[in-house]
Amino acid sequence: MDYEARYEDLSRALEDLSERNRTAPVIVEGERDRKALEALGIRGDIRVVNRGTSLFRLCEDLAREDRGAIILTDWDERGGRLARQLRDGLAANGVRYDDEIRARLARLCRKEIAAVEELRAYVERLEDILRERDRSKPSKRWYSRRPPP
Repeated sequence: MDYEARYEDLSRALEDLSERNRTAPVIVEGERDRKALEALGIRGDIRVVNRGTSLFRLCEDLAREDRGAIILTDWDERGGRLARQLRDGLAANGVRYDDEIRARLARLCRKEIAAVEELRAYVERLEDILRERDRSKPSKRWYSRRPPP
């Protein structure tokens, strides 16, 4: 497994999310998801679905604000159903939505994690693996001091 490539792809996806979040809110399932995104540097508007209001009410509120939305539910079965409901509700209210980043993250992380709230720990795990791998490589100075064969 190429951890470096996966880490770079994951970093790009999170940078894209942060950039898009400047103009559109991110919709997540729960409070832990919101906290995980904030810990990863996503500082824009993050809306939590499971807050006591209906899904359709959230879609209506976004329509009133005349903004798009970024759907970022978990990539398990329940998250897939919720994403579909959000797409339908947002489309019915004339709200543009983006679920491409959710699809990218699911492709990158599906075998390792299944929830947005696990993203931060997964990124940290990849960083640890890369740091450890870099430490275990002999330094270039070691090669320069070796006597020629």
